Amino acid sequence: MQVSLKYLDFVPQLVPQNMNGKLSYKIRIKSDYKRADGTCALYLAVYLDQKRKRLPLNISVPPKMFDKKAQRVKKAFKFSKDYNLLIEKLLADLNAIEVNYRLNGDVMTLEKVIEDLQQPSLRVNFNTFAENYLERTKNAIKHSTYRQQKGALSKIKKYKDPILFSEIDESFLTDFRNYLKNELKNVPSTIEGTIKNFKKYLHAANKRGIKTKLAFSDITVKAMTGNFTFLTPDEVKMMHEYYMSDFVNPTWKSILQQYLFSCFTGLRISDIENLTHENIIDDVLAFTMVKTNKFIRLQLNETAKGLIGHPKVFSGSYTREYINRELKKIASALGIKKRLYYHSSRHTFATNYLISGGSVENLQKILGHSEIKTTMVYVHIVQSMIDKEVKLMDSIIK
Repeated sequence: MQVSLKYLDFVPQLVPQNMNGKLSYKIRIKSDYKRADGTCALYLAVYLDQKRKRLPLNISVPPKMFDKKAQRVKKAFKFSKDYNLLIEKLLADLNAIEVNYRLNGDVMTLEKVIEDLQQPSLRVNFNTFAENYLERTKNAIKHSTYRQQKGALSKIKKYKDPILFSEIDESFLTDFRNYLKNELKNVPSTIEGTIKNFKKYLHAANKRGIKTKLAFSDITVKAMTGNFTFLTPDEVKMMHEYYMSDFVNPTWKSILQQYLFSCFTGLRISDIENLTHENIIDDVLAFTMVKTNKFIRLQLNETAKGLIGHPKVFSGSYTREYINRELKKIASALGIKKRLYYHSSRHTFATNYLISGGSVENLQKILGHSEIKTTMVYVHIVQSMIDKEVKLMDSIIK
């Protein structure tokens, strides 16, 4: 039998789709176990993709007071009206969750449905969603990354809490940027880092089918080279002399001990926090970087060795936030007009290493940079300093 070619135009095209299984749910009674008062617990049974999850309703009734077919408490029971209201609210929430997934074309899983049911604010409040997401992914990221993201979320909540998904639009993002800049006095790189984290959480929410006026893809995070604050050799010397004096209080002495050690070794604060005497063999420092997981072997200079304590390498244990606050106070007390933060010690080491004649290739190894272009930033900074000093020669004939 021949088929006319004209009918081939009407052959439907098969397009792969994400199909959700059928979601079903029932109110059941645990009749196989009676409590002391003769009642049995009611629970919700949710079924999806051949999986089942039971959720207790925290209510119980005598078995004869539960209508299994209607899945309701019989009117003869004194608390039937209240209990049935709770049941109906729960089933209505489940229906709303299912409709939301269907309309958004999002893949529905039993785990997602249960999470949305137990924490309905996750689909309403951005901050609640972000906190939940961060804690669920905590074990998949480094501790330093977790701390950084936790800090960014703290800023977001300080700006506004709660933040409804429905209010996230272009003007919200603009106002948030202005808050970071004008109220918190954050530098551009810090602002962009916070916005990057905000975008990350919004991306996760959008993937979960939560619609927002401003989608994560609408947010542009500016590429920043960072805030390269560093101390000059004279400023480092001034800070070291203050550290060695009898006038410095114990807290500042402890903070300066760690900060100056980084000024002479280039270590990040995450590595300082994990340093023990086991990492020091004679005058060699050997450790694995927390951020890059690279093994570093570093010959300690005399100044760095003089900053190592016994029996602990460094005295005192403070949060990073506290250290950064105190460093600004120390700088102010010494007349150093720079906004210091711990990472400036790494920049201080890099720039002064090059100023002292060190090679950029060796600096790359010491800092643990994967690419030379990352280290070249310090070369450009030092070259810029030299260019400015050369121009001072013009003052001879002026």
